[in-house]
Amino acid sequence: MNALSDDVDAVAPFFVILSERGNVKPAQSISDRAQRGRYVVRELQTVAERSQAGIRGYLNAQGVDFTPFWVENKIYIPAGTLDLARDMARRPEVAAILPEVLYTIPEPDDISITGGIPQWNITKIKADQVAASGSGLVVANIDTGVQYDHPALVNQYRGNNGGTFSHAGNWLDPTGLCGSTPCDNNSHGTHTMGTMVGDDGVTRIGVAPGAKWIACKGCAGSSCAGSALTACAQWVLDPLGNSSGNNQPDVVNNSWSGSGGSAWYQSYVQNWRAAGIFPAFSAGNSGPACSTTGSPGDYPDSFAVGGTSSTDVIASWSARGPSAFGGIKPDLVAPGVSILSSLPGSLYGTKSGTSMASPHTAGAVALLWSAASAYRANISGTEALLTNSAFRIGTTETCGGLAAGAIPNNTFGAGRLDVLAAVNLAGGGPVNQPPTVSISAPANGASFTCPATVTYSGSATDPEQGNLSSSIVWTDSGLGSLGTGASVSRTYDCTAAGNHVITARVTDSGGVSDTDSITISIVNGATLAAPGNLTGSVSNGVVTLNWVDNSSTEDGFRVERKSGGTWTTLPATLANVTTYLDTPGRGQFQYRVSAFNSTQVSAVSNLVSVKVR
Repeated sequence: MNALSDDVDAVAPFFVILSERGNVKPAQSISDRAQRGRYVVRELQTVAERSQAGIRGYLNAQGVDFTPFWVENKIYIPAGTLDLARDMARRPEVAAILPEVLYTIPEPDDISITGGIPQWNITKIKADQVAASGSGLVVANIDTGVQYDHPALVNQYRGNNGGTFSHAGNWLDPTGLCGSTPCDNNSHGTHTMGTMVGDDGVTRIGVAPGAKWIACKGCAGSSCAGSALTACAQWVLDPLGNSSGNNQPDVVNNSWSGSGGSAWYQSYVQNWRAAGIFPAFSAGNSGPACSTTGSPGDYPDSFAVGGTSSTDVIASWSARGPSAFGGIKPDLVAPGVSILSSLPGSLYGTKSGTSMASPHTAGAVALLWSAASAYRANISGTEALLTNSAFRIGTTETCGGLAAGAIPNNTFGAGRLDVLAAVNLAGGGPVNQPPTVSISAPANGASFTCPATVTYSGSATDPEQGNLSSSIVWTDSGLGSLGTGASVSRTYDCTAAGNHVITARVTDSGGVSDTDSITISIVNGATLAAPGNLTGSVSNGVVTLNWVDNSSTEDGFRVERKSGGTWTTLPATLANVTTYLDTPGRGQFQYRVSAFNSTQVSAVSNLVSVKVR
């Protein structure tokens, strides 16, 4: 994928992230599932429409193609210049400019198999012993697509009207490879969907064969573009695309990942949770080293699943924790080695990976909510049921500094999924309602010039226990623990310059948790600011450059000229001199300017292109 460069004509995709966020926390107290989903959608859309108005108007005036999103308050620019990115970054409502990144789908070997073979993975997690089937629940995947008319999947497809099919609201393809009719050009998505709900009447390959399914093709093949994954995350909240929030799934499986410690998808996951949608993620296949869990699975808001064999041995490739955001990962493990499921072409075959493990948990949630409806949309309570009922497994691995034999641990998490035990635990008493935590200060996107002392404040309440603000645990994605309480402070020196994801977490006495997060930036004020507003004009063979001095500590400015692909450094100007005359001869030239002093050189200005005749 292209990256922004210093060529005046070069373009690349990037996201413009706005600071303002919708407040979706109140949705968690809405008991009606449909109303809860609508609240989240309307709150997010209202904030995006209001705060993006200025940028949308500017981009339209400049003739720039863009896609606005509301699942997070951001705008995607598929072909923008470096100058445009800098213009966007200078706007006060903008928190960050982020590149589009490709995420990965593992591609293990497929083995075609006929039906009728008993599935060890279904019996291992005791899904076959649960009386409920997942009826009344809807699962989704964001993956490579699905063969919708596969014998193991066609009856469970929500778009099946009994012989005719309605794909709108049940399928989306941001990649454009399949269009309006579901397909799978890779096999990965058909396989993960089969593990969730598959059953052809002879062979049960799915954990919850009574549930319905919908799907979004976020991955073109073995790679998944950030823009497509964003479109899918938004579609999950509004499958009909009419701003109603109706027909949301109950569970969404995400068997894809990237490198750990990247918060780019975190607000999407938080918004799903607020709407009552369970976020299942694969932990990643980067094991066996410690601290290899990938994002988004490593978020405290995501439920990450590692992979095990039929004898409960952890797979070597299954990613280990701890999370870069703090805490134990994976949350638990599930069967992930040689899993038989559906494949395109109405076939069956085995695959291995944490991609195969995660849909076991997604299907288990559908079974659990079908059996214990009081837990439906109670994401934190459901997570507690799954982890508290898991089959305990210790390890000699000591990732995260945990002692050998500790449970939970950063290899198996709380243990191996046991859905029957979770269902039984759910029937053992009243439902523990989750707490709610909110960060009140500073605002998301706030920046501080180092050295700086930043004070973080928040509040937390619990329906059963009341005020839990004193129990808030604060972490910084780059620096670890910040402390506990309604308010904590941290002093940042300039070695901490950059973005920091701050997470507040509260856990009630029943082990049910909630999180909130913001992103702040620490700015090195001693860093020379790049010159701005560079302009160039030509008269009688002389190029006149003018720019704005944005720094007060430069010794001068370095002017560079490009012709034929090579930059040439011209004689420097003095401090505060913001005009330069050049006689390069005939041709097409680009110019850029940077500030310098005895210790550093600034970033370059915008580029200008001139033609001397």
